[in-house]
Amino acid sequence: MLTQKYKALIFDLGNVIIDISPKNTCDYWANICGIDPTELYVAFPFDETYAQFERGEISPENFREHIKKCLNLDIPEHDFIEGWKQILIQLRKNIPELLQELCKSYRIVALSNTNEIHVPMWLEMCKPILPYFEKIFPSNEIGFRKPEHNAYQHVLDYLKLSPEEIVFLDDNYENILAAKFIGMKSILVTSYEQMVKELIKIGIM
Repeated sequence: MLTQKYKALIFDLGNVIIDISPKNTCDYWANICGIDPTELYVAFPFDETYAQFERGEISPENFREHIKKCLNLDIPEHDFIEGWKQILIQLRKNIPELLQELCKSYRIVALSNTNEIHVPMWLEMCKPILPYFEKIFPSNEIGFRKPEHNAYQHVLDYLKLSPEEIVFLDDNYENILAAKFIGMKSILVTSYEQMVKELIKIGIM
């Protein structure tokens, strides 16, 4: 009897399970302020403060003030948060059916770089698929974010599997490289259709 090579799949959420668009946030803020959104695209600070927010190390208030200062935004809290929420769009088409099928044969978990403001939103958005996940690991709750080694190790410690028994799926190349370095089979996701083809190619489906 053949032993199943892979035993678990680790999914990213953004642009793998959920459609997202950071551009939407900049468009929303720019519209309120009457400025060219391109100015915000270029200046948005994906810096250490941003990383701290995704690790849960600073409050939404501190994050908000940092972003407003970096982008020279003069908007009230409500408009900032409303704009920040625009990143999350919808559950990706066909994902529920895919996960329902995969969870029959594999352990399914998610590891996502996220933040305190977005967590309640994507939890609501993901209600139809939550039963298919054994566990979800938000970066702001575990205290580590991809591509930091400890983020992956945290999930490995939970699964109690070797990296070689795991397939990791993410839309970010740096995150994929970090997972490969650890020893996981990794798939860089560019679309739902491409992801399914890759899963078929390695014998998952």
